[in-house]
Amino acid sequence: MQKCRKTLSMAKIPEYKFKDESMIGHDTCPIEILEGTYKGIVYRYGKISLNETESGELNVNMDITMVEAPEGFNQQDKDFTQTIGEIFVDIVEKNIAEQEPVDLEDDVHID
Repeated sequence: MQKCRKTLSMAKIPEYKFKDESMIGHDTCPIEILEGTYKGIVYRYGKISLNETESGELNVNMDITMVEAPEGFNQQDKDFTQTIGEIFVDIVEKNIAEQEPVDLEDDVHID
């Protein structure tokens, strides 16, 4: 398992897919990168934490486990850690967009 710390600046996000069939026995689903420099690399996220810097940038600290990568692949490569950080943000944004809006006024309780 490798720890990555990255400051995100959204660039082009490569196509990726979840490899659900590889999830058996694990808590998280592996992700395969389908295009670009990292095509064919499969990894899974572990613990992730987000922190905003004083300048407003988002720092992402994440544990990753490489599932499939070429021999000798440097998972600490700056571009790779940037790419998987951007994929993570894309996944979060898509999940937020799919959520049903919540009317918080319905949940207000006045005693």
